[in-house]
Amino acid sequence: MQPLPLFPVISGYSIGYLAIYFDVWTHYLIAFIVSAIVAQLESLTFCFIKKHQTIAGITKKHIVPENLHNFLAFCLPFVPLIFFVSFCEAGMRREEQLDYVREHYPDYVSQFSSLPNFAIYSLNNWFLFVILMAFGGGVVCALVFSLSTIDMFRMLTEVQRKISILNFRRHQSCVKSLLAQFAASSLLLIPLFCFVIVIMLELSYAQDIIQITLAVFSLRSSVNAIVLVFTTPPYRNFVLRRRHGTGQSTKTVKPSSIVVP
Repeated sequence: MQPLPLFPVISGYSIGYLAIYFDVWTHYLIAFIVSAIVAQLESLTFCFIKKHQTIAGITKKHIVPENLHNFLAFCLPFVPLIFFVSFCEAGMRREEQLDYVREHYPDYVSQFSSLPNFAIYSLNNWFLFVILMAFGGGVVCALVFSLSTIDMFRMLTEVQRKISILNFRRHQSCVKSLLAQFAASSLLLIPLFCFVIVIMLELSYAQDIIQITLAVFSLRSSVNAIVLVFTTPPYRNFVLRRRHGTGQSTKTVKPSSIVVP
């Protein structure tokens, strides 16, 4: 369900099995992608909180009350759902799209008429509400990432002599892995930020700019997988064969060759 933009109109169409063979409306597919991005970022944020509380439990400092922790965990599934519903409300009805093109972009009527599945958006109140929610959520996530990371490194320094070297390295490695995952997630945020800027400012060469951002956006899965493997020791050891070694042959012993004294 890869969406492709159709500038200068705030619109796009989708390619993929759902759009082509099942005629799922592009608007719903884009709404699902936005919700999936929100779910990924909030899950990463909650991982930071969980790791922070694990270390806080050792130092007995900055412990979040259990009721608040459970409330945050309960609210997690509803955030992507709110984004999905809000984004669905932000789009215009499918049957009204061509009329909108005829009124505002008459030169593109023939091109849009040839597309069986597309979605058009206007800067209505729902669309602005989605943008404000995304901006607010991004600020909250950035604050959680920054403050929790600083606090975790401080607490790790305090408990370094209280726990074993192995446990200390495990906690430290986990924090570094989370930071790397957060850096990799910028491939989700930067293209979306550029997309909003292009929409709001109506820049020239908008189509070229969006194509570049989509190319960057398409790297997100590969980059996330590479970062996860090379920043998490068990995965890294498995891929690089450091733990068991490569090229080592194992000898099998046949039961008949075993001599019982």
